Amino acid sequence: MKIAAITITYNDGYKLNEWYEHYIEYRDELYLHIIVDNGSDQDYLKKVHDLFSDSIIIERGGNGGATLAYNDGLRCALKDLKVDSIVLIGNDIKIGKGSLATLYDFLMSNDKYGMVEPVLLAKDSQIVEDFGNSISPYLEMVTYGVGKTYSELVEDYRIVETVTGGMNISKREFYESVGLQNSTLFMYSDEVDMGIRAQKKGWLMAVTKTVVAWHQHINPQNSTMRMPFTSYLRGRNKVYLAGLHFGKKRKVKQFCYHMWKGARGLFVSILKCDVGRIKHEIAFMQGSFMAYNNVMDIKCLIPDYKE
Repeated sequence: MKIAAITITYNDGYKLNEWYEHYIEYRDELYLHIIVDNGSDQDYLKKVHDLFSDSIIIERGGNGGATLAYNDGLRCALKDLKVDSIVLIGNDIKIGKGSLATLYDFLMSNDKYGMVEPVLLAKDSQIVEDFGNSISPYLEMVTYGVGKTYSELVEDYRIVETVTGGMNISKREFYESVGLQNSTLFMYSDEVDMGIRAQKKGWLMAVTKTVVAWHQHINPQNSTMRMPFTSYLRGRNKVYLAGLHFGKKRKVKQFCYHMWKGARGLFVSILKCDVGRIKHEIAFMQGSFMAYNNVMDIKCLIPDYKE
């Protein structure tokens, strides 16, 4: 068992101590621990170096989003031929001692398994957030078991169309076959893209109930709503992926669905005088429009963007 774990970070000082506490629980199961910094301030970066003194820390020097950052970590892991599996784990994920080893055993139990995940529960609870996902005709992740309690989950494992992007383990052969993450996405819809690509290559994805992780959702103080740019990416990426994987007709259909969905959401938001939601609905439609017209460059929208 030679597991490499990859975590990305970007000015996460507000959860640094909790992240390190989570890491302590699983570090003995790792062969390599790789941290990819996405252009953080030097003060924060120094704290990361001091705390994770035994880890490989890649300093990107600029924000490439989740996909470029993960790809830097994946390249680093794959260079070491002893690495036989790779974990992607968010820095707000809590998982107990021995869990990664059990998840590794599940991954290796079937030659067709390429990427698997544990059941993901809400912060310090028994409430299910993720027990595997299907992909809807409009490329939305449909998560199984949301809101159920862990004890209500009947199956010990499930074969699924895709798994969560922030807590999974893959065989090195999976990435060698399917390829790295799609850097054009920046963030969001990477799970959908990887699920589609895995299926095309004949790999299976699965989730097991025998391993449990908690998504702690550690957010900055006074953080209530994400920036509208996140909705821009959600709209843009799904229209882009529809064309990339299924052709022009599917792209047109996805775009029309987004325009209807965005217009409906905008109408409801205006009636409720919800200014924040209005901005998100407009951004969602703008992103969809840009992807429809094959405009995927986002450098002008992210001041510290770096490929």
